[in-house]
Amino acid sequence: MTRILQDALTEIVSSYRSGARLLFLFDYDGTLVPIAPRPDMAVMTAVTRRRLERLIQLPLVFVAVLSGRTLNDLKAQVGIGGLYYAGTSGLELDLCGATLIHPESDRAARLIAVVTDRVRRDVAGYLGAWVEHKRLGLTVHYRQVEPDRIDALRRRVSQSVEPFSGALQVLDGPMAIEMVPNLGWTKSSALFKIIETIQRGSDGAVIPFCAGDAGNDADVLRAADALGGIAIGIGERAPATARHRLLSPAELDACLDALLERLSATSPRACLSSADPATA
Repeated sequence: MTRILQDALTEIVSSYRSGARLLFLFDYDGTLVPIAPRPDMAVMTAVTRRRLERLIQLPLVFVAVLSGRTLNDLKAQVGIGGLYYAGTSGLELDLCGATLIHPESDRAARLIAVVTDRVRRDVAGYLGAWVEHKRLGLTVHYRQVEPDRIDALRRRVSQSVEPFSGALQVLDGPMAIEMVPNLGWTKSSALFKIIETIQRGSDGAVIPFCAGDAGNDADVLRAADALGGIAIGIGERAPATARHRLLSPAELDACLDALLERLSATSPRACLSSADPATA
């Protein structure tokens, strides 16, 4: 961990002590869990789950998981109540029990079905490549493709979807290409919706701590940084919008454990002021 990141963490602990609310946002694959050959193999450990549970048990602390996975898949993988979830790169939201899906999702699903059929034909000749259809999005996985064929595969897919460029958002995932309808709901818009929900009925700052590992996290990392929060890129492929870098999910775990220890030993001023004067 760099000295600059350590100083940034000290600043948010100080802000937390003064009564600021903290919002932790994590990508799933490549951030909370290491990248696996297939999505169903990327399983969260009990230790990581307990770490997230400890975070949400702290006063004035909120946690969100944002992913290109579908909302149902993401919630099943994480399996923790009381969290905010954003699936399909922000097109599906669970705001602590309140579900929001983009109002144009039916039309978008028809577009994705057409694009999926087209892309499946394009990647058929590339051993190890496959297309994951997710109703409101699709992912071209190429982790198991021969390295010297990846560039050709990416060019072929890019050319194939060019006619849909205005209606489709193409994002780089971890050894994958993600596509979602260009409807204005993204991971960064999910961040703002979550903050709006947290602030509903009360004033005060919400400071984001955001971690992601790939190009599909670039917008939310940029937004977190612009809001005065901490934006951390995980791994070698992390986008340039991340002001800070950690080499792996394991380094993020260590960072969070150190931060949890400091936050757990801190009493936010807002909690003290509302406590019984005899015990505050």
